[in-house]
Amino acid sequence: MTNSKDISFSNLDLVLIAITISLLVISWGYLIIEYSSLPDIITVHFDALGKPNGYSSKENIWFAPAIFSILSIAFIFGAKHQEAITFPKRKIGSTEKSSNLKMMLYTALLLAIICPLIVYTIIEASITKNFEMPWLMPIIIGIVAIYIGLFFIINLKS
Repeated sequence: MTNSKDISFSNLDLVLIAITISLLVISWGYLIIEYSSLPDIITVHFDALGKPNGYSSKENIWFAPAIFSILSIAFIFGAKHQEAITFPKRKIGSTEKSSNLKMMLYTALLLAIICPLIVYTIIEASITKNFEMPWLMPIIIGIVAIYIGLFFIINLKS
């Protein structure tokens, strides 16, 4: 049963959700396929130049996609049920709901975009000798900069 206070997703919102879910599924699929080829000790941290500098056991690779998936799904549900998650409980106006909806869906998408990058990087760095990814930080910084730009554009509109 739908709560009358909940909002409906537009077609664009549904596309954003579909892309988010697809990216998360791709991350999980890639991890499941590659897991057996990983060494017992994997790379889990990189310096600013993309060189591995932190290691852990193979089982810890499941934490990254799990955390990103939980957060992404939480943002999607939070976008749908905004008044249920506000603290302190209050009535949210339609303009604020619309702004919150977009930002929560864009945040879920941001997390879902970063998830496969991190999973891919961890797997490749763990398999490949002398692995370096100098382009990793600029890509992540660029994605976050676009997100921050969207945040300001959406907030200026409302």
